[in-house]
Amino acid sequence: MDSDQNVKVCPLCAEPIKAAARVCPFCRAPQTRLAHWRPYLGVAFSALVMLAFVGLACHWLFPDAFRSEGRSFAPYRAQLVVGRTSLERDQRKPDFWLSGYITNIGNYPWRVLELEVRFMEGEGKLVDVCHPEVSEKFVVQPHQEQAFRVGLGRLVFTNSGIVAGVRVQAATDGNFPAKTD
Repeated sequence: MDSDQNVKVCPLCAEPIKAAARVCPFCRAPQTRLAHWRPYLGVAFSALVMLAFVGLACHWLFPDAFRSEGRSFAPYRAQLVVGRTSLERDQRKPDFWLSGYITNIGNYPWRVLELEVRFMEGEGKLVDVCHPEVSEKFVVQPHQEQAFRVGLGRLVFTNSGIVAGVRVQAATDGNFPAKTD
C-alpha cells in the first residue's frame, strides 16, 4: 500500500484496503456506511415485528386493560338488573319520580349515569321512552344492590294500565373516578 492516507480497514474482516474501495477484495463485503450494521438490521426488524404482534395480541385479548376510562359498559349491560321499581307522584307538583333497586350480578363495579324508562300499555305496545339522568351518580358494587330515585318530570298518560320497564342506559367503570364536566 502506498500511504496510510489512502488505506482503511475493512470493518468485517479487518484487512487493510484502499480507501476508495467499494468492495473488500478479501471478504467481498460492500464498503458502505451501513455495511457492518446489515446483519443487525434484519434482527432488529424481526424484533420490531414480533413486538408489534405481541402488542396487538394483548390488545385483542385484553381490550379493557388499555382504556384510560375503564371498560366499556355495553357488553356488561345485562349484568345490571333493575327491579322493584315504583312510579310516584309528587303531591305538591305534577312531577313523577321513579324509585327502585339496581342489582349488579356481574364481577365489575359500575357507576350509573342514566336510566332508560319505557312506558308500555298492557299488551306491550310502546307508549313513551324517557332517559332520566341520575343526578347523584352512584356505584353498584359486584353482587350487591343499590337503591335509586330519579325525577321523570311531568308525564301525561290517558291510560291507567301503563307499565314501566326500566334498564340502565349508561354507566362507566366504577373503578375509575367520576368525570366532572
